Amino acid sequence: MIRPNTRAIVYLQFSLLAFLIGDALVKVLLQSLPLGQLVCLRTIASLVALLLIMAATGRLNRLKVTKPVQHALRSIFFTFVSIGYYLAVKFFPLSAVATALAGAPIIISAISPLILKERANGIQWLATIIGFIGVCLVLKPDINELNWHYWALLSLPFSYAIMILWARNLSKTESDWAMNFYPFLPLLLLTSFWQQDLWIEPTMTQLGITMLSGTAAAIGFMLLVAAFRIGKPVIIAPFEYSYILMALIVDVVFWHFYPSTWLWLGIGLILFCSVIQGWQARIDPPAITPHLRPEDTHNP
Repeated sequence: MIRPNTRAIVYLQFSLLAFLIGDALVKVLLQSLPLGQLVCLRTIASLVALLLIMAATGRLNRLKVTKPVQHALRSIFFTFVSIGYYLAVKFFPLSAVATALAGAPIIISAISPLILKERANGIQWLATIIGFIGVCLVLKPDINELNWHYWALLSLPFSYAIMILWARNLSKTESDWAMNFYPFLPLLLLTSFWQQDLWIEPTMTQLGITMLSGTAAAIGFMLLVAAFRIGKPVIIAPFEYSYILMALIVDVVFWHFYPSTWLWLGIGLILFCSVIQGWQARIDPPAITPHLRPEDTHNP
């Protein structure tokens, strides 16, 4: 049987690939659709995709919740996180957004011992600190350039870490499907009125790309929550650094964005961190967690 940490890392890599596809398509759609309309349509696509998957696999009953207040609060938080994320994707290269998200592992490593009672050893701490230095080298925040778009970008690692740990805590009693379905509802409500005066009639091509992008996002979130539920956050979180390399390839190939020397140095440190954590994951015992469920031996 595949160990929980290993399975979680596999889930995580497929999750990141789904996110990359979805985000690249969003960047393409932003050239012809207003941001508010795009977020609204993409949210509808994600909800439809989740409902179809649940109906086809007989999982509609997984939408039942035992902590409605927690779901409501997390959904509202997800709405603001999503707005910041879309703004970052619109105004920055995908590799910059990916690098901002790469700051989440050190935050997860710092919070996990307090919230989840999971310890990180010295090697894991050293790796995450090296990776965070790499993040700073790539983003190079300048106080003179901190407009609200930049703040949206810099807030991503903190909000992303909170979302992951919040989901892991809720997963003790709530299903992955409920944790991924309900956060889209307030986002849909808000974006239904956002920039409505700028909305246009979308073409069938735009609707098709939006549906594909939304479906990719829904699948990505499902695999992401499953990964952090069955695996140990301090072990699997640094493997998210691979998303930077994926996003950088897309930036170079499709948007002809070529990294500077500082960016290459930062990415090098981040990938070095990933190698250290990968080696550490091999010798670390499997995560023993009450969140592991029978279906996790097959699918999330």
